[in-house]
Amino acid sequence: MNAARVWLATVFQGASGLSIAAGTPYNLGVDAWQKKNYVEAARQWSSAALSGDLNALNNLAFLYSSGLGVTRQSDVAARLWRIAAYSGHAESQWHLGTAYEQGNGVPKDIVAAYAWYGCAVESARRRAQEDGSGTEAKIEADARASLAVAKAKLDNSNAARAELLRALLVQRYGTAAP
Repeated sequence: MNAARVWLATVFQGASGLSIAAGTPYNLGVDAWQKKNYVEAARQWSSAALSGDLNALNNLAFLYSSGLGVTRQSDVAARLWRIAAYSGHAESQWHLGTAYEQGNGVPKDIVAAYAWYGCAVESARRRAQEDGSGTEAKIEADARASLAVAKAKLDNSNAARAELLRALLVQRYGTAAP
């Protein structure tokens, strides 16, 4: 993850004047988000993301995708989600699937969307048993709904490719993030 941290630091230092405050906890970003102070949420989550917090990385990607507190950059959002998705973060896998389905920050690709949705379902399912908040169960339900929509968009030849890619992604990245 060393290369990812270097890339993250470069993005955050150059994006909308954000500064990185070392050691800032994730929940300060949540507090700022709840107060609709998105610039502060981005600052806090960028710091937490650099410390390896996948939830912060996911949330920061959402800010970039939406243009909340930072300049909207779909490509940055997709890169951030990809980093967390490769670490088994179910919500990031689901968001990455959405990015592929809509062509936001990545080329539009329903096969990749289906595969990432399927991976998100498996990651969330595995983690739901340990999650007392119900968050992972909600992510699993949302990812299942997205998977069904994507499946309806696949023709027979793409359905087979999508299922193979889904199986590969689940094997590589379909484990619950710590």
